[in-house]
Amino acid sequence: MRGLTMGAQSKELKRIFAESVLTAVSKAYSDSGIDTQAVINSISKPRKDYGDMSSSIAFRIAKSKGVKPMDAAVAIAKGFDVAAPFTEVKVMGGYVNAYVDEKAYAHMVIADIEKEGDRYASSGMGKGEKVMVEYPAVNPNKPWHIGHLRNALLGDSISNLLDFAGYKVEREDYIDDLGLQIAESFWGYRNLGNAPEGKFDEWLGKQYVEVNKRMKEGNLGGEISGLLKLMEEGDSEEARQARQISERCVDAQYDTAYAYGIYHDVMIWESDIVKARLLQKALDMAMARGALERRTAGKNAGCVVMDLGKVRDFAKDFENPEETEKVIVRSDGTATYVAKDIAFHMWKLGLIKDEFSYKGLGDHGGRMLYSTSASGGRESFGNASIAVNVIGSAQRYPQLIVKAVFRLMGYGTESERIVHVAYGEVSIEGGTLSGRKGGWMGDGDKAFTADALLREAVQKALDATAASKRISDSKMMEQVARAVGKSAIRFEFLRTSPGKPVVFSWKSALNFEGNSGPYCMYTFARAMRILEKAGYSREGIGAIDFKAVERGYDFELVKLLGEAQEVVEKAASEYSPNVVTDYLMELTSAFSKFYETMPVISSGAARGFRMRLLDAYMQVAKNMFGLVGIDALASM
Repeated sequence: MRGLTMGAQSKELKRIFAESVLTAVSKAYSDSGIDTQAVINSISKPRKDYGDMSSSIAFRIAKSKGVKPMDAAVAIAKGFDVAAPFTEVKVMGGYVNAYVDEKAYAHMVIADIEKEGDRYASSGMGKGEKVMVEYPAVNPNKPWHIGHLRNALLGDSISNLLDFAGYKVEREDYIDDLGLQIAESFWGYRNLGNAPEGKFDEWLGKQYVEVNKRMKEGNLGGEISGLLKLMEEGDSEEARQARQISERCVDAQYDTAYAYGIYHDVMIWESDIVKARLLQKALDMAMARGALERRTAGKNAGCVVMDLGKVRDFAKDFENPEETEKVIVRSDGTATYVAKDIAFHMWKLGLIKDEFSYKGLGDHGGRMLYSTSASGGRESFGNASIAVNVIGSAQRYPQLIVKAVFRLMGYGTESERIVHVAYGEVSIEGGTLSGRKGGWMGDGDKAFTADALLREAVQKALDATAASKRISDSKMMEQVARAVGKSAIRFEFLRTSPGKPVVFSWKSALNFEGNSGPYCMYTFARAMRILEKAGYSREGIGAIDFKAVERGYDFELVKLLGEAQEVVEKAASEYSPNVVTDYLMELTSAFSKFYETMPVISSGAARGFRMRLLDAYMQVAKNMFGLVGIDALASM
């Protein structure tokens, strides 16, 4: 087929269509001023039976030329070169619609899926550029609550997408083990007298909540501040003990991560950042370049500040005339969160040399997990081209400050490579969250931790699996329930675009009849059962007659399979896993319509093609499942 490239059929089809439309426009209206991008922007998918490609460019021309859209569309269609891959062009309501050769196109799409297998829909878009994705950066003194879980699921899926789109991805977890919260937890560990029991992160989190109550009742601020100072010095016994407690908490948090299929490449500890004097190096550079200044008088005397007047044009957030400066380092010498973030991002983007030592913590999910440490070897972390930070929407302003400081330092290009993937708040069944007040503990049996959510999901999935009576083996039933429960949660969290709030619904998450992870899994398993019943194998089926392809639900499914790479590239470029979940729901629906209306096993001459189409659907679904962390089960 003319100009079509294997692996990117839909994208190439659009390119050829755009070129043909532009040529036709030039013939009909040589002075229209329409360019390639204008035509590309006009292309959309028409409704079923209305063609395979549609352009609305005639409406733009009609407006500029003072003619009717229908007349402009007819003129364009007359100049359209109807050649492979297109078989016909029609004008419908002012739109120019083209039909593709469905038999040749189906052959190409299915052959390509079979050739590429697990790499089908992958892309070279990233060209090997290194991207560091930071998530979820939970303080090491509590369990993950459902807000942390959303952060981690987004970070994990975005990493999967970028990797599949051709980037070199580094999955990083920032461990803030020197903040005030950690000092409070450390004080509680030493003074409350409670022996650890149960999962350590949950126990430590409850201790933290109790310390906060006591701080309100009595004056503990001095003691805790003293502990924090000793922790920051780094060579005290208190610093070593606090690090050990934090490491124990992180180990427990990572048990949660692994249960959800979430993994990292490296953990960067704030205490190691302090030892490497990363912050001081960054501040010295920023002050030498005039981005930061030390005030000697006024309300911010002794502070290191950024003059907001220098960055008013950068973002509307800086337009408040009453706020003239942003304090980066306080007068007592303590650094703000933003100060640490500036230094950390300079390391991420290779503006400060990596002087960390790393130790390997063993194989985790098929990859070696490393951690910064007091001793160890050198590794090649950091020095990325792009730094992606998955952080709540409330952190928009601090993220802008970091980028503004980069600009003032002369790192304008680098500042644009800092990407904030902001996500909205999470609620479940009317619950709210507060770390200090222990909102994640919930009321009664209702906890809002990621662990509790998974336990409940698995139990609900187990009940549903037992009720269906499709699986009789109890061990297999438990395995299926765990996979379904995990996948249901992941899909429900990821189906909402990152910037919007999530209201988690059990009814939606565990809906086995549509628009959910379990439904996508069930449909995949149903396709597997059909092929097993037919005794299908690619090798044994022989040559296929693609003349059996109809302009029905079979070809609608083919077209959707051909769009997979576009879906991956769009999701990766927008850092939006919901683009994949939307596609999976559309793909599952298209398969169901095909299966319900077009027999497979008893379809005569079309049997071979339809089984190959089922096989192709399963491959694409499996590839997309992997991007958002859904399990492809053979039976449900």
